[in-house]
Amino acid sequence: MKHILSAIIAFALGLATVLTLGNEQTPSAVYGQACSAAIGPIPSFHCAEGVAVPITVNGVEITDHAPPSCDRPSLLDNGYGPDGQCVPFSRILNLSTKTAQVSVMCRQKVFRGAASTDYDEIDVIAHNPSTGDTCWFQAKGEGAPVSGTAVPSPTEASSAAFWAAPETVLADGCGTCHDNDPFMYSPFVGQVWDHVPTNPLGPYTHVDAGLGFARWPTHQMSPRDNTCLGCHRIGTGALTAMDGAAPMDDFGGKPGSCGHLAAWMTGAPFPGANAAARSWPLSHAMPPDIGLSEAAWREIYGEAIAQVQTCCAEPSQAQCVVSKILSYQKVPASP
Repeated sequence: MKHILSAIIAFALGLATVLTLGNEQTPSAVYGQACSAAIGPIPSFHCAEGVAVPITVNGVEITDHAPPSCDRPSLLDNGYGPDGQCVPFSRILNLSTKTAQVSVMCRQKVFRGAASTDYDEIDVIAHNPSTGDTCWFQAKGEGAPVSGTAVPSPTEASSAAFWAAPETVLADGCGTCHDNDPFMYSPFVGQVWDHVPTNPLGPYTHVDAGLGFARWPTHQMSPRDNTCLGCHRIGTGALTAMDGAAPMDDFGGKPGSCGHLAAWMTGAPFPGANAAARSWPLSHAMPPDIGLSEAAWREIYGEAIAQVQTCCAEPSQAQCVVSKILSYQKVPASP
């Protein structure tokens, strides 16, 4: 009888273990649910419904090849092997609703032509402008492109096979570039900026879901009377970690506000830039071209740029006023 009872108990414990394991959610499912709750569900979509980001050389749009340099190259490094920083037919799609801001980027890193529905990478940024909650999704092919046709919802658990695991997205370090705002301006994306949701001074934080996204930097510097801050924040993503945020080396030294980005936006040459991109006014993307001469730009913004540069070099100065970006994230109720 003891042997039978022991066998029954062992069977019951084993069954309970199997059921527990079977009910465990994957990180993708946990993250998708958390993002859906904090921001809203994201629908499936077709990349072809987005607007193509133009590639121009001396003002002429190029559609039959990827030129080695162009007027407004992509700032995101396309990596070794692809066709450089000036590949036509990347697309931007705005899936925003009344309560959520959702931007999709279907990236071409290899030239394929206007009719292609294949892409090298598909990225989604979802943001709640009321609370600041932000989520990040990414799909990349393993040695092959990903289809931009009927792209499944990244917040649905059944779509996990298409989208990269949250751990992979975290390691890619999107938030170390997007350190001051979910939707960052560049000359490349700026060509279709009316298709991108914006909230440059609103609350900003990352939905963590116990996966580590909270380690991405969300600090700002606010030097007094700085002209740049009238339009956007200056993030500290490329600086030493503060309050538990990961230092930049953890994410490959991504160029945040205090990395390459500040220099690239104010005159420093960047990869893929042709002679026009290295000359005024295209060489100075901040603020976007408003008809100033280079001399007038330096007179109006030169002091503010110098102040940002000195704070990026030494943020502990009193004038830099480093602080956490405000957010209104709701704390999940205890089970």
